[in-house]
Amino acid sequence: MPALRSYIYGMDITALSTGLSQQRVQQDVAIQVQKMAMDEDKTQADDLINGLEAARVITDPSLGNRVDLLA
Repeated sequence: MPALRSYIYGMDITALSTGLSQQRVQQDVAIQVQKMAMDEDKTQADDLINGLEAARVITDPSLGNRVDLLA
């Protein structure tokens, strides 16, 4: 009976080890996906900022100085 008991406990340790390993892999994958999403968000934010800075440059200094109240 002790041999059977140690075999059952061995199975539990094996199952526990496999489960922990799978959990670690899932966590690593989730972290990598989050990093990819954060990098993409940073790229989009940088593009938006660059677009806003480019739109701020006014080539004609008289633009925006007068308002047509009769229109």
